[in-house]
Amino acid sequence: MQKDYPYIIISFSVAVVFIFLTLFGLGEGLENKLLDLRFLNRGKIETRSDIATLDMDAKSLQVTGRWPWSREKHIPSILAAKEHGMDALAFDIFFIERQERKLEFENISTINDSVLTLKEVKNLFPDPDIDVANAAEDAGNIYFGYTFFPQPSKKMPIKKRTNDKEKRLQILKEKKFYRQISPNEYETVNDFYDIDPPVDELIKSSKGTYFFQTVAEDDGVSRRYPLFGKYEDGLFPNAGLALALDHYNVSFNDVEIIPGKHLTIPLPYQDEHGRDAIEIPIDKRGLMQVNWAGQWEDENGNFDFTHYPYWVLKKFRETEYDNYVMASVKKIAFSDSTLQGAKNLKALMRAAFKAKFASKKDVIKTVKQLAMAGQMESYIQKTNNLNTGEQFFESMGRKAKPQMIKMYNEIKNANIISKELFSDSNISLNDLLTSKKIVFEAPIKGYSISSFEKLKRDVSSLSKTTKDKNYKKILKKSLVEISQLERTFLIVQNLNKHSITDQQRPLYFFQNKDRITVGNIKKNTARRIVPFEFHKKKLLYGLTAAGTSDLGSQPFNGSYPMVGLHANALNTILSDIFITRTSKLIVSIILLFLAALLAFGIQRLSPAIGGIAVLGLIITYTTSAFWVFSNYYLWLDLFAPIATVGLGYLGITVYNYIQEEKNKQFLKSSFGTYISPELIDEMYESGKEPELGGEEGYHTAFFTDIQSFSAFSEKLSASDLVSLLNDYLTEMTDILMENNGTLDKYIGDAIVAFYGAPLDLKNHELMACRTAIKMQERLAVLRQQWQEEGDRWPEIVHHMQNRIGINTGKMVTGNMGSESRMNYTMMGDTVNLAARLESSAKQYGVYIQLSDSTYEAVKDQVVVRALDFVRVMGKTEPVKVFELISEKGQEPEPYKKILPIFHEGLENYFKQDWDKAIEAFKTADELEEMFPGRKTNPSRIYIPRCQNFKANPPGDDWDGVWTQTSK
Repeated sequence: MQKDYPYIIISFSVAVVFIFLTLFGLGEGLENKLLDLRFLNRGKIETRSDIATLDMDAKSLQVTGRWPWSREKHIPSILAAKEHGMDALAFDIFFIERQERKLEFENISTINDSVLTLKEVKNLFPDPDIDVANAAEDAGNIYFGYTFFPQPSKKMPIKKRTNDKEKRLQILKEKKFYRQISPNEYETVNDFYDIDPPVDELIKSSKGTYFFQTVAEDDGVSRRYPLFGKYEDGLFPNAGLALALDHYNVSFNDVEIIPGKHLTIPLPYQDEHGRDAIEIPIDKRGLMQVNWAGQWEDENGNFDFTHYPYWVLKKFRETEYDNYVMASVKKIAFSDSTLQGAKNLKALMRAAFKAKFASKKDVIKTVKQLAMAGQMESYIQKTNNLNTGEQFFESMGRKAKPQMIKMYNEIKNANIISKELFSDSNISLNDLLTSKKIVFEAPIKGYSISSFEKLKRDVSSLSKTTKDKNYKKILKKSLVEISQLERTFLIVQNLNKHSITDQQRPLYFFQNKDRITVGNIKKNTARRIVPFEFHKKKLLYGLTAAGTSDLGSQPFNGSYPMVGLHANALNTILSDIFITRTSKLIVSIILLFLAALLAFGIQRLSPAIGGIAVLGLIITYTTSAFWVFSNYYLWLDLFAPIATVGLGYLGITVYNYIQEEKNKQFLKSSFGTYISPELIDEMYESGKEPELGGEEGYHTAFFTDIQSFSAFSEKLSASDLVSLLNDYLTEMTDILMENNGTLDKYIGDAIVAFYGAPLDLKNHELMACRTAIKMQERLAVLRQQWQEEGDRWPEIVHHMQNRIGINTGKMVTGNMGSESRMNYTMMGDTVNLAARLESSAKQYGVYIQLSDSTYEAVKDQVVVRALDFVRVMGKTEPVKVFELISEKGQEPEPYKKILPIFHEGLENYFKQDWDKAIEAFKTADELEEMFPGRKTNPSRIYIPRCQNFKANPPGDDWDGVWTQTSK
């Protein structure tokens, strides 16, 4: 535990620093950027179809005139809001100053030489504010906006209000457009020192007048939405919240607000999300995190919401005027039971005239059409959509006209579409056509409708290529009918979204040749808009043209029309997709947990594995944070946890590096002269300094010395002997180290080593064998080098040989010696046998001798010659011994012939077939290479031994063991 203290201090110090930063919000800038990445990773989400924007875009400004517009230009939008049944039209435009009256050109013609009254003079100069107010009051669904002036960091006193502002604030109070509070309440929320409300008449005529305010972060990006703000003794709702409250018919006074926790809206009924109350997470300032739906328009032409340009709505209102009149007449027809729908035509006309929503001429035309449509629909419903138009007129005793048959078919199709949509709201026009559920005949002989789009393409293509003028007319007429069929489907689909009522029947609508679309035509995302497109929709009305002042930044866009912020805020509330951020307490716990993971877990790993673990931890945490955000809108802090892990591990790594260098330097300076570099690393890694004692393990012992080294001493001077020995030992030791051997000691010319300790080697037997082979190869190179140096060295050096003994088994390895001086060495019978194998190799005339325990581990990887079953001097247990030739596939050519013959002789030897054995050994002996210093070979050893046994048979109970009498 004590050795973990530095890591505990480092890890938890970093964690505490970031806990401090988290508590005081000092890392919010980076955390916000990481939040933006999560939005981008998540991409666009579905939004409510009843929330949209009405845009004063570039084309609207081009068509209508430069900004700012005179106020009467907004009246068509207000009229459209009423005529097309919008739930709300909210102005993100501020009408703070009164607009000047101007003499309109059309009023000049009314002036004559007579004296005008004061009222008549005033009428020559219409008041735009009054006109807008009257239109808004008549519509009953118009919301106007205003703005506040936020308190700066150094709080200012409430600015003294002008008389106009005082009057307007009083109207807001009377209309209950804000909530009365004590000045000492809600001290942490957004605070304002001045207000700019709209002109009096607009407040009075509106359904609501609320502030449209945005709050950008320090980097200019809008991520949060001020649901309300405090001004003097009032708490004022922002437009997005106000629209949500009106959606549920809840008063702002009934809303529970706990800054730093939540704003709760009690619902009068359970909504579509199963909520009895809406609990909105807010910070202490009253800000809600906006769940941005996506880009205003992405690269594929897809929009976050439907964005209706002002000019489109204006054109739509003009072209769909007849259907507005139709809808108004239908509404009146069912508003009074005495009217009996459209059956009492005279009474219906009188009621419609009285309503004054259209001219008498338009009302009369509409009522007549409606009366016929009503009869047709009644017949269609009675006959269950089965009878034709001809049958209908036959039942009435009238002759069917083509135009009337067309009208009948339109109503019949509308009723079929309504019925099918009621059963399956996702059914498409394509489904209805291909299933032949609706009435339509393609003007192409034998044509089978496979898809609606293909039908349009085929008819259009044929109309362009046919030479038959009459047929061309038929095809063009059919194209109109196809367009009208699509229009009927879209209208009924719009109605079906809110359930079709009696006030919307009969399902007959005036056709319109103008095809009005919204969306991006070039990118094929435009869609057709038809009557009831705006029914029960909430439109946020504002500036969207590039270069205007009402543009800001959001996570998806650097230049985003900020009217969309209010749409996104409203969508967040109504769709129940609130972003919930983990509390600072939870973040602190996460940081402490990560610190503990670093201090007690990851720091124990190697740098490479630890680095991978840290990277894996960061990736896992980050991926999880992105996933829970995309799927559950949960905001897990990323900056502080990632920084804690990253900087904490960096601190641990730097500390480890400093300690490593310090410890290694100490170990090298203290022990590097007599223990191996690997042991130094082992001691460093284990954290243990050398101490007395050993550990038993299964390792491989390795002994080698120079053949007849005493003769070298006689032939060489002391300095030459030292030089030669140093060269030899350096070369041999390098090979030993390259193959992960541990040097025990030098004993004169002898090298004592072992494999498998202190470094754990799974293939220590093979590494020892490979070392022996490489030593023999390197010694051959040295002999050649010494020979090339001529008289520099005596003949005995030119023919230097060394012998190697290798044995594997249990042994004790460890530091042995005194408290002040110790050596890492090995002890045990395994070691002694390796030494015996090295010395006894000369008896067989071989240079590498293995025990059977080593051979069994490497037999599939090396080539050997079985030598004997021998009891070495000083041992009672016999052991099989082998000559190591080479690694598999690398044996010299002579041995490919020698080994089979020798092994044949050895087999006969153990069978006591002495003659065959002698014959084989003699043949092998002739193939053996003899060179200076090699006095015998295995074959020569066995020939006299066989002859002796032939003369003195060992008997049937002979075990084949040969007992050596010398080392």
